[in-house]
Amino acid sequence: ASKFIMFAATPVAAAAKSETPKTDKLSSPLICKPSELPLYESLHDQVKKDHCKHSDAPSSFFKSEIEGAIRTVRVEISGAAQVVTDNKKQLSGAYEKAKDQTIFIRNYLNEEQNTIPRIGAVAIGGLTGVIFGLRGGFFRRLFYGSLGAGAIAAVCYPKEAERVTQEGLTEAKKYSTIALNFIYGVKPGDEQINLPKIPTSVDEVKESLSGLVSSAKKAVFPDK
Repeated sequence: ASKFIMFAATPVAAAAKSETPKTDKLSSPLICKPSELPLYESLHDQVKKDHCKHSDAPSSFFKSEIEGAIRTVRVEISGAAQVVTDNKKQLSGAYEKAKDQTIFIRNYLNEEQNTIPRIGAVAIGGLTGVIFGLRGGFFRRLFYGSLGAGAIAAVCYPKEAERVTQEGLTEAKKYSTIALNFIYGVKPGDEQINLPKIPTSVDEVKESLSGLVSSAKKAVFPDK
């Protein structure tokens, strides 16, 4: 009976030993079932593709991280741009509103029938000038008060202000010429010294500046 058991166990052990390499062979990446065989490509190419998929995992991770960082930066920049746009709209609206109110007040004060509002506006301008000159003496208060009242009066009476300004400039130029001739000792019969013409446009300002530059250049670097 023992011999029969030994003979019976021998084929089982041999079968177990022979089945072990079969499992190893089936576990190889180059061995597959007939149903898994590719139709249009070789098994080696399929194994290479599977290997490439595993090797691309780190690159896809870094790619997702970079895309996430770029997305965060874009969201922050878009939010900041939206805040700037909103503030710009608010400032533009406030500026337009203040501009419209200023034009309305100016047009209201320029109307002939609004005499009492004009007088009140001139008085408020003079009082504002006096307040600015409180830290100084009497003459400083008088100067600032006159300046404030004159500025508001020019707004209320634009035509009269233009006429008075032209007359004032003419008188100032006349008395300045008299003072200049007196300083240089010019007698009434001699040739009078006239003040330089005050530029009234941008071209005249450019010509005056170019003349001053050329005169200074000649004074510093005289011709030999």
